[in-house]
Amino acid sequence: MKNVKLKTALLPLVIAMPVFQASADDNVSKAQLEKQLEVISKRIAALEGAETKSDSKTKFNVYGTLRPTFGVTSGDSEDSWDVGDALSRVGFATSRELGNGMTAFAKGEFKVNIQLNGDFGEARKAYVGIKGDFGRIAIGKQATMQYNIIADPVDIFNRASTPLAYDDASPFRQQQLVSYGKDFGNLSFSIAGQFNKDTDNEGSDLVNAGLKYKGDGFTLGAALLTRDFAGTDENTLGLSASKNIGDHYIAASYQDIDRGGNGQDRSTIDVVGAFQINDNYKFKLGLSNYADDLSAFDTAEVTRINTTLEWHASSDFYTFIEYQNNNFKEREDNDQVMIGMRYNFDYKF
Repeated sequence: MKNVKLKTALLPLVIAMPVFQASADDNVSKAQLEKQLEVISKRIAALEGAETKSDSKTKFNVYGTLRPTFGVTSGDSEDSWDVGDALSRVGFATSRELGNGMTAFAKGEFKVNIQLNGDFGEARKAYVGIKGDFGRIAIGKQATMQYNIIADPVDIFNRASTPLAYDDASPFRQQQLVSYGKDFGNLSFSIAGQFNKDTDNEGSDLVNAGLKYKGDGFTLGAALLTRDFAGTDENTLGLSASKNIGDHYIAASYQDIDRGGNGQDRSTIDVVGAFQINDNYKFKLGLSNYADDLSAFDTAEVTRINTTLEWHASSDFYTFIEYQNNNFKEREDNDQVMIGMRYNFDYKF
């Protein structure tokens, strides 16, 4: 955009050149021509400087990822073929320097439902905030601390239902959140509350706080989530850890979900690894378990194993083939085989 405006500023100079030539033909002195050129050059430099100064305060980013999939789910009774979508989305992010060390920021991110005519779906994120030495404050639809600290380290697969066990039990993004976060060296603290006046709860409907420590090639995290439900409260303690070993990566997360001992307690375990075979191929492996205290009729307990092979043709595009076994405690087991493509884009202005 800056280049377009600069070219516009140069138009007077382009138009003036024939006049200069004509003036030269009429014996106008060289000194006079040089003086006029100097005035125009200074004007162009001033315009360019003003544009650069203005642009330096504002940043804009357009990004997205499209992730179509094709696969089959095979159970004891039937096979089901489907073209799906692994959470395709497009979004924008912008920020502006306010002075005194403060920056305003905003983000909007929206689903692209490839399996549903390619329609734009609901908002994944939509918030505005401000940050500075005091920390970071944001209001709107955002990721929970539970996802950012507990789920994100194990969220490595190319499917909608991931992380494999966490997906069965805990929140991802929530609307009507007010969040605060601040870094203290390698340690980050964050907390969020959900406020919905249409519920019967006084104050917040959800409170989620967490700590994350980033060391040399590793992270450690802990988060506590409290939610109000009819007749009971839900308290979730989550722990996570991740480690980079050269080009390889391993991570694990655990959650204990307590609903007051009324037979609805749950837990999740996710253990994952990503192993770089060479510059183009990556192998991923995951093991997960979701457990609950429900009756045999209601339980959704399941153990999953996932193996994925990715071919990275470029930094923006890769394909993958994935196999996943879902071993349910009381339901019919199934196996899933899926291939897919993923194209990412990210442009900054």
